[in-house]
Amino acid sequence: MDIYEAIYGRRVTRNFKETVIPDEILKKIINAGLQAPTHDHLRNWEFVILKNREDKENALQFVRQGVEPTLEILKRTLKDGTPQQKMYAAAMPRQYSG
Repeated sequence: MDIYEAIYGRRVTRNFKETVIPDEILKKIINAGLQAPTHDHLRNWEFVILKNREDKENALQFVRQGVEPTLEILKRTLKDGTPQQKMYAAAMPRQYSG
């Protein structure tokens, strides 16, 4: 399978392999992603590439600290909402799980 088949064929990934991706492949993937249209045209993107589990865990702790209050509000607010709101409230915590 080439990279484009992987990009077009995969939708959601929760579990990742510990495989190190070569820098040239990462650049191709990022460049392909930058080709996608946005509602406000080109943005000034910045990327942080974390290659080992320890660096990822260190970075993720700050994301979790900042997002946890928002996730609690979502859970309380959307638990009795529409089916779409309930699905959103259930999905958001998974986005920030390790």
